[in-house]
Parts: sequence; C-alpha cells; structure tokens
Amino acid sequence: MSTRQTARITAVVIVVLLAVIAALGAGIVTAHLGASTLASVTAAGAAFLGIAGLGTAIATFLLPPPPSSSTSRRTPPARL
Repeated sequence: MSTRQTARITAVVIVVLLAVIAALGAGIVTAHLGASTLASVTAAGAAFLGIAGLGTAIATFLLPPPPSSSTSRRTPPARL
C-alpha cells in the first residue's frame, strides 16, 4: 500500500470520527435544551452529514487521487 493511499484512508477515518463526535455533541445539546427525541436525532444526523461531507471534500482537495494511466488516455471507439 502506497503512502498516499494510507494518508487518504487515515484522513477519511479522522473525518468520520470527527463527524461522529460532532453528531453526538449536537444530539446531547439539543436534548439538554428540551427538544424532542426526533429533533435531537435530526440535529445529530444533520451534523454528521454536514461534517462528514465537508471533511471528505476537503480531504479530497488536499489529497487528490493519483493519476491513472488507464483513465488519462482514452482510445477512440472502433469504427465498423
């Protein structure tokens, strides 16, 4: 496994863990403020999706995939 691939996997794991912590915090805070269970779960889910999506986008920007030789050169379609 290459160093770049290991760095990408590590970045995704860190992003998911941070999203879980943010979702847990959002759920606890909304429940403590007196919101219903559904509202707490909704806030936690929204926090998880927001942090995970933004974090994954940032990780993809900072650690782009290596260029692949098979996708960079496309062969023209065969003529019949």
